[in-house]
Amino acid sequence: MIWTSETILTAIALNQGLMECVREESLVEITKLTPLQVEQACYKLRKHGLLERSDKGCHTITEAGRAAIAQAVDIKLRSGPKQWTAPKVNKNSLRIKVWRAIRIRGKFSIPELTMLVAEGGEKNIVSNIGKYLRALEKAGYIVKLPKREKGTSLTSNGHIRYWLLPERDSGPQAPVWRVKKETVYDPNTELEHALCG
Repeated sequence: MIWTSETILTAIALNQGLMECVREESLVEITKLTPLQVEQACYKLRKHGLLERSDKGCHTITEAGRAAIAQAVDIKLRSGPKQWTAPKVNKNSLRIKVWRAIRIRGKFSIPELTMLVAEGGEKNIVSNIGKYLRALEKAGYIVKLPKREKGTSLTSNGHIRYWLLPERDSGPQAPVWRVKKETVYDPNTELEHALCG
């Protein structure tokens, strides 16, 4: 498949002998590409040193551009990322703060974690913490302790206390609960753990 940038480069090389430089309007007519495609391809070719703009919208091919065509090398102008990049992670998300608090406390309850990480304005914070803890429990990071923490109301059965297993304290990066895959991915060990139970 011939890619847009390669089409433009070849068209300029073939038509530059007929004129001093090739305008983008001419390239639209020659290649039948849209004006935007031509503009973007020319920009990319200039960025890689294969074209020069001698006048606004008027392009000449460089020696490097001629060499690329003559040698039929892969000029690596195809669209897409140059390399895989990890998704950006919000370093202050609720789950990251919860994981930090879990590592600091070792033994904890949901109300305890809520007091440590809440900044105000979070929606359903208790529910979100509870869901994350259940995922960590099913992945084998934490276990429920037999003794409950005393509740605040007279009729309360108390709050479940959890314990972070020392061997599962894998590092500072919070394990990621992948809901659709039903796994927990640990960026510290680069291992993925299935949710059991």
